[in-house]
Amino acid sequence: MKLKNYFTIALIGIASTCFTTQLHAQSAKVTLSPELLIPFSRAYSVGIGGILEAEWPAEKKLGLTLATGVETLFPKNDWYENYTFLPLKGGIKYYVDRKFYLNFNLGAAVGFNGYGTNFLVGGGMGYKFNNRIDAGLRIEDAGTSYAALRVGFRL
Repeated sequence: MKLKNYFTIALIGIASTCFTTQLHAQSAKVTLSPELLIPFSRAYSVGIGGILEAEWPAEKKLGLTLATGVETLFPKNDWYENYTFLPLKGGIKYYVDRKFYLNFNLGAAVGFNGYGTNFLVGGGMGYKFNNRIDAGLRIEDAGTSYAALRVGFRL
């Protein structure tokens, strides 16, 4: 009986969140971002990636995001394989002012080349130059930690 009550409460919470978001959301802003990855692990030297992110405004200063793409970290030595993964993440973006924002992401990193699926968590900051271009720095852990420098182009 308790599990049923928790499930009902969770369903009501999700529905009310979706309803509130529907009131404020007009349409998603879609951004394509090439990235340079700088790993903190000694096993990898550098990485590259590309992320496609959709953002829905939820409140005046808050956006909800969904993102995916492909990212690859290249090893320093030949006995390691490239760590290529598909990030599947959702998050929030808080606008400190009209140009500067902070973001937080949670999700999964689905690995290729025999790497499994890892929990993905990260956060960062960014700056909007105009309505079409922004740049950001993000720190994430997807089985290994790295910093990502990105330039986003709104589609």
